[in-house]
Amino acid sequence: MFNGENFLEQTILSVLEQSFTDFELIISDNGSSDRTEEICRYYASRDPRVRYFRQEVNRGAAWNHNFVFERSAGEYFKWQCHDDLCEPTFVEKCVAVLDREPSIVLCYSQFARIDEQNQLVAANSGGWAPIASSSVSGISRPHKRFQALIQRRDACEEIYGVMRTGMAKQTRLIGAYTQSDDNFLAELALRGGFYEIPEPLYRYRLHPDNSTKTYSSRLARMVWFDPTAEGRLHLPFIRQFWEYLLLIGRAPVSWRERAYCYLHTLGWSWAFRGWFGEDLHEGVFLGIVVPFLKKRASWTRGMWRALKRLTSYRRAGA
Repeated sequence: MFNGENFLEQTILSVLEQSFTDFELIISDNGSSDRTEEICRYYASRDPRVRYFRQEVNRGAAWNHNFVFERSAGEYFKWQCHDDLCEPTFVEKCVAVLDREPSIVLCYSQFARIDEQNQLVAANSGGWAPIASSSVSGISRPHKRFQALIQRRDACEEIYGVMRTGMAKQTRLIGAYTQSDDNFLAELALRGGFYEIPEPLYRYRLHPDNSTKTYSSRLARMVWFDPTAEGRLHLPFIRQFWEYLLLIGRAPVSWRERAYCYLHTLGWSWAFRGWFGEDLHEGVFLGIVVPFLKKRASWTRGMWRALKRLTSYRRAGA
C-alpha cells in the first residue's frame, strides 16, 4: 500500500468487522508520505490483530504483496487492497468452503464495482464462470482451468479471495512484471479448483488513482510492480509468455496436462499478439530507437519535431 489515506480507514474497518474473527491483519506501508502511517498506527494500537510494518521506500506492488504473505502464519491467506471493501461475512463464507472442500485452493465471491462515494457503478461481475463454480463440480482438468484463466483479458479481482497458504507457497507469488497477478492465479489453478460464492460480498473501488489509470499502458505498469524498472527496457508480453512456460514446467501435473498447457499458452500468445506490438512500439521504438536517433543523428531532429506537431494537431482535431 502506498499513500492510501483516502479509503484506508473504510477498508481496515471492513476487515476488522468481519464475522470471522480469528485472523491477523498485516499492513505493509510502502513508504507513504500522506496520513497512511498515522491511520495504521492508530488501529494497530487499538486492536491486537493488526500488525503494521513501515517500509522506508516504495518497493513496488509485487514486493509489498509478497512481503505480507511471507509474514503470515495462518492456514489460509487473503490479500486486501487499501481501497476495496469486504462485506462482513466475506471471510467466514470463504473459509467455510475451504474447510469443507479440500480440492478448492481459492475461494472468493462475486464482486461489485463502487465509486469514491461507495455508490454502485456496475452490476455484479459474476466472476469468470468457465473456471470457477458455485458447486465443487467445476472444471476438474488442470489444463482446462489454466486455459479458461489465461484467455480472459485484464481482470484479476479473484486474487483477493481467500486461498490455501500451503498451495500459494508452492508458487512464485507475485512477480515484478506487468500482469504477474494473472500468472500467479494460473499457477494456483494448476494446483486445485476455484470456487465462487454466488453473492456480491466484495466491493472493488473505481477511482482516479487506480493503478490501471495511473499507469495506462502495460509497459508503464511495470513501474507499479517494480519501481526499479524505471528507465530500463521491458517487454511485458514476452516476459509474461516466458513466465507462463516456466510455471507450467513447475506444476505438479502429468506430462499430458503439461503439453496441453503449453499449447494453450501458444494460443494465448496469438490471441493477445497485439500486446507484442505494444512492446515493440513503446519499448523498442519509442524507448530505444527514437532516443538514439535524436541523440546520434542530428539530421532527424527536424523530422521528429514535425511528427510531434502533426500528432498534436491530429489530437486537437479529434
